[in-house]
Amino acid sequence: MNYEIKFTHGEDNLFVSSNSHYAIADIVVIKTEKYKMMGHVVREVSSDLASAGYIISQANVLDFEMADKVAKDSDAAKETVKRLVQEHGLDMKVIEVKYTLDYKRLYISFTAEHRVDFRALLKDLASSFKTRIELRQIGSRDVAKTFGGIGPCGRPLCCSEFMGEFPNVSIKMAKNQALSLNQSKLNGLCGRLMCCLTYEDDFYRQARQNFPDFGDTIKTVDGQARVIGMNILSNTVKVRLDNHVQDYDISEIEVV
Repeated sequence: MNYEIKFTHGEDNLFVSSNSHYAIADIVVIKTEKYKMMGHVVREVSSDLASAGYIISQANVLDFEMADKVAKDSDAAKETVKRLVQEHGLDMKVIEVKYTLDYKRLYISFTAEHRVDFRALLKDLASSFKTRIELRQIGSRDVAKTFGGIGPCGRPLCCSEFMGEFPNVSIKMAKNQALSLNQSKLNGLCGRLMCCLTYEDDFYRQARQNFPDFGDTIKTVDGQARVIGMNILSNTVKVRLDNHVQDYDISEIEVV
């Protein structure tokens, strides 16, 4: 059996194997060639997917105690990292510093407006922590994934709950769904287009093929009219006739 695992920090989701069955949301300890880490089960996946590691066991009391210690040490390490960044005069903001469960690696994520030459910093970090250091520059979507939050829908952010990779989102998806193109309503907490615009895009792209475009002239039983709106879910279009606005079922109109 293979499972997708979401970690408690911003690291990408992993596909891992197991000889035991686990339920969604189970907290487990996983082992890869590089590190040992704790995460939760997102879903069971096909065994055809390449496995990056394996599940050692479901997390127990000792594992949670170790995780608490790792979290405290990671917080202390973050202060040291921020101090070293300041001493090197680098224009970068430290977002997250996280030890793996076995302390074999220290992950440091940061944001910066431009590319940062952190070679000198990396030497000092390796000298200070005596472990393998992995520095990575992340974007605004990764920051939201790391810290989480509540989206406009009132639910936790998809990226922080279950998403592995970020989907490609475009403004055309909002147009396909006849949504308002007000950027403030389409953007998530990260300031980028909401990932959930991709969820129903296939459906709306197919459905839109049966609808006229905004501004098209159509024939109705009441005469010619111009399309000013549409509701794909109810299969209706809103049109402007000579002196009033009216809704028609898609089967009741004909494009001129």
